[in-house]
Amino acid sequence: MTDHLDNALTIFVNSSDGFVDCWPPFFKLLDTYWPEHGRVLLNTETRDWPGAPSYVRCSQVAVGETQRLPWSECVIRGIKQISTPLMLYFQEDYFIERPVRHEVVAAAVAKMLADPSIEHIALTRHGPLPPYCPYPDPDYALVAPNARYRISTQAGLWRCNALLSYLDRSENGWMFEILGTIRARRRDATFLVARHDDSIGGPAIDYTHTGIIKGQWHQAIPALFAAHGIPMDFEQRGFHTPPGRLFSKVAVARKLAERPGHVLHHLLRRG
Repeated sequence: MTDHLDNALTIFVNSSDGFVDCWPPFFKLLDTYWPEHGRVLLNTETRDWPGAPSYVRCSQVAVGETQRLPWSECVIRGIKQISTPLMLYFQEDYFIERPVRHEVVAAAVAKMLADPSIEHIALTRHGPLPPYCPYPDPDYALVAPNARYRISTQAGLWRCNALLSYLDRSENGWMFEILGTIRARRRDATFLVARHDDSIGGPAIDYTHTGIIKGQWHQAIPALFAAHGIPMDFEQRGFHTPPGRLFSKVAVARKLAERPGHVLHHLLRRG
């Protein structure tokens, strides 16, 4: 990565101590498909990684804690260790499948540095869902205020202080996407998505959505690892069988119902 980008951007790979098996394949694919990448903060709970590449630093945000921290609290503590104004959010199971379009990432970083109103630029096909609105720069679309997953944990650039402002310390990842989206709808901030249609070479960052689902491997991952000579004992986690769409919606509703007061607070809040 150029000095300009390295001074502006930290790659933030959000993880936890139970996903140590993902770290070597994630970084092998990162190095393979994005050799220009720069510094990385691997957001861990208590684990260090003695065999990590030299550009990786582990955050170890929960060292000394007697109870496990909520997902959002770990993210908040990790972001507070970042010294650059921008971060590129990943999770450890976003196993990159083809070359990262470095020029797109660099242009998006420059755009955010030039325009403080831009809080987020999604760089993959898996982020905020339509509707999108026209944007003066044809390389981007504006994420509509009412878009589903306006707040998304898929790969994308964030202004660090903006992402911190949307996080609630008590929420896990799926709650953050749902309730964070509600919070984001109440603010006059610019969220963009970089063009990702195949006619221009696809998304800047491409991966299977996502490598691990509910603690089990996505069924597409063994072929990807085999193609890159990555060893893995897939029997340890097993493979995820996708449930029906209705079942998934019911499961989300049940999870939300576990904390009705917290959900109602964000639904009824006006500012």
